[in-house]
Amino acid sequence: MQVNKPTFLSNSEPQLISHQRRIPPFKALRAFESAARHRSFSRAANELNVTRAAISQQIRLLEEYLDARLFERSGAQIILTEQALHYLPLLTDTLNKLCLGTGHLFGKKARQTLSIRVAQSFCHTWLLPRLADFHRRHPDITLQFYSTTNLYPSNNNVVDLEIINGYGHWDDVIYEPLTSEEKWQVVASPSFTKQFDFTRPIEEIATFPKLATLGYSEGWKEWFSLHQEALIFSEPVMSFDSTQLSMEAAIQGLGMLLAKSILVEDAIKQNDLVVVQSLSMPSNSQHYLVKNQTPSNGTKINHFCHWLKQCGLLCA
Repeated sequence: MQVNKPTFLSNSEPQLISHQRRIPPFKALRAFESAARHRSFSRAANELNVTRAAISQQIRLLEEYLDARLFERSGAQIILTEQALHYLPLLTDTLNKLCLGTGHLFGKKARQTLSIRVAQSFCHTWLLPRLADFHRRHPDITLQFYSTTNLYPSNNNVVDLEIINGYGHWDDVIYEPLTSEEKWQVVASPSFTKQFDFTRPIEEIATFPKLATLGYSEGWKEWFSLHQEALIFSEPVMSFDSTQLSMEAAIQGLGMLLAKSILVEDAIKQNDLVVVQSLSMPSNSQHYLVKNQTPSNGTKINHFCHWLKQCGLLCA
């Protein structure tokens, strides 16, 4: 009686499939994706827990492998090439799917939902650009956001956390400042600085086109008073009800803007805006983290707070 033997792939066949998949080194891909997403080698190094030199080395390795330039380096700024701009979303999507798929297939933690009520401008300018990092670190936590412009905590414990731009001194609330100090800075686009000379006397700068954000207790009047009491200045040419809109107007070169440092720090690092006056003004209000902590949500709140510290906040 003849027995049919099972057939197996020959040793050459898996090698053939492997050769058909031209996949660059994974460490180099992660280094590029992180550096490109942050537009910073230093931030990529912090995220991947390696040195800046290691990030640079991995990116050079990837460039050699692809035989393509991925970054144009101009001083401290890094600019993505056209090919890199198209490559980045492909990598980010692939890594996110790999992370989610691994968690679904092998993860042992039950998914949790962390609800956060957050100040609109802070969410748009600071939080959103960093949330992909939190998701990678904690794929088991689903984030649920509610925007707010309130100066006070809700006091109803409907959400787990609140990030509020206010004045503090709240009773029966657990809260802490996100930063040690917030200040107002005068910023403008690089194109605006080519049209208006900020080395001129303050009396002349006071006539430059200004932008304003509505709803704050401090503004151009208080900032100019730091230079000279009762200094005459022109009124803003445009005012907006949100910082993200006034920032976009400033980036478009429509005027100079007085804005909170924490909200414009990323735009400054990316050279979309530049600080045009060295004198800053302390802010009476600042951003606070309010914890509506219970025995059931303590762990996920601690994860989010620890992540904020890794991002440089909650260090006061």
